[in-house]
Amino acid sequence: MAAAISLPMGYTTGKEYAELEWPIDILIAVVWVSYAIVFFGTIGMRKVRHIYVANWFYGAFILAVAVLHLVNSAEVPAGWMKSYSAYAGVQDAMVQWWYGHNAVGFFLTAGFLGMMYYFVPKQAGRPVYSYRLSIVHFWALIFTYMWAGPHHLHYTALPDWTQSVGMVFSLILLAPSWAA
Repeated sequence: MAAAISLPMGYTTGKEYAELEWPIDILIAVVWVSYAIVFFGTIGMRKVRHIYVANWFYGAFILAVAVLHLVNSAEVPAGWMKSYSAYAGVQDAMVQWWYGHNAVGFFLTAGFLGMMYYFVPKQAGRPVYSYRLSIVHFWALIFTYMWAGPHHLHYTALPDWTQSVGMVFSLILLAPSWAA
C-alpha cells in the first residue's frame, strides 16, 4: 500500500527494481525478517533429520533476497521520503545490478524450483530421483547466480574483467538453471 501511494507521488530512489524510499525499505526488511523467523523456526523444529530439497531452495531464496535488499537499500536519509544511495558511480551500478539480477533470480528461480522439487515428485507419486544430485543442482545454481549480474553492464564504466566474469558465469548458469 505504501508503494502504491508513494511511487505515483514521485517518492522514488530511481533504482530499477528498488524504487522505494528508506522508510518503506525498512518495513519490507521487518516483514522479510518475520518471514525468515517463521520459515527457519519451522525447519529448526522438524522431526526428520535431513532437510527436504525444496526447503534448501526456499531457504536460499529467503536469505539471498534479505541480503540483496539490505545491501542495495543502503541509503543516507535526507528527509522523510528522500535519500541518497550509499554507493556512487560505477559501484552503485554494480550493486544495483547485483541486486537486480539476483533478486529476480532468487525470488523467481529459487522459489519456483523449490515449488517444483515439492510438487513434481508429489504429482508423480515418486520421490526425487537423487537427493545428492538435487543438492549439486542447488549449490551450482546458488553459486553461479551470484556472479552473473555484471552481464547487465556490458560496455559501461565497469572494469572489463568484471564484465567478463559476469558473462562467463551467465553462460555457466545455463546448466543449473535449465537442469531442473
